[in-house]
Amino acid sequence: MNTTYKRLSILFIILFLLPFLVFLGVSFLLVEQRFYPILYQFSITLSLGIALYYFLKVDRRWKGWIGWFFLVLSLIFLFVGDTIWNFYAIFLNQEAPFPGISDIFYALFYLLAFMFLSYFIRLLRIELNPSEKFMIIIISLVFLGLLIQQVVLPILVSNTHWLEKTLNVFYLLGDFILLVLAFVLMIQFWGGKVAKSYAYFILGISACTIADIVFSYIFGNYGISNWVDIFYLLSFLLLSFSVIIESMLYINK
Repeated sequence: MNTTYKRLSILFIILFLLPFLVFLGVSFLLVEQRFYPILYQFSITLSLGIALYYFLKVDRRWKGWIGWFFLVLSLIFLFVGDTIWNFYAIFLNQEAPFPGISDIFYALFYLLAFMFLSYFIRLLRIELNPSEKFMIIIISLVFLGLLIQQVVLPILVSNTHWLEKTLNVFYLLGDFILLVLAFVLMIQFWGGKVAKSYAYFILGISACTIADIVFSYIFGNYGISNWVDIFYLLSFLLLSFSVIIESMLYINK
């Protein structure tokens, strides 16, 4: 597993660096801007394919299979949403509409990811001790307070369409809920091999949160290629990698 893990890690780093370097070329007007969404699409397609390959090899008799199935399904919805977004950039040479069709699939991603975390919290009957509960509550309240004050309230008072406001707030609060639930599971598995998969999940949602916060401010000047996409790409790769790492622990021998 160690050798496979190292090889996959290197591959996923390459899948991130290739679009990133091309994006830098776009930024300095050295590369045609549609090359970046093409490489972005290639990276998420390959990473999802690898994640599906490893997940399909897992024994379905494992109780956690259905939980990770929810996450795999959420990744598929996220992939469809990104593909629709990239379609506009690659074939129509224009930025995707927001709100748009892709947002249906992004919303389904959050729903399935929430089901993934809720399933394991119930399956494992997690009971945090008082100090763990206190830590989770304090971190959650501080983060939520900053999120509402610095991001959500400015969105609500902005001069934008109500549907755009609703989606921006929905994505940000969705990120917050997923992060809190993921931290609960991370505490349960702290120090073990299983914790790695949840750590990658947390990093993936964190990257998505950063992207959603910035996106809510700059969509009007988004364009075809934007540096915010780098965080969305990183998020997708990390979430796919979390599925792979978890699946490798339960693959039939």
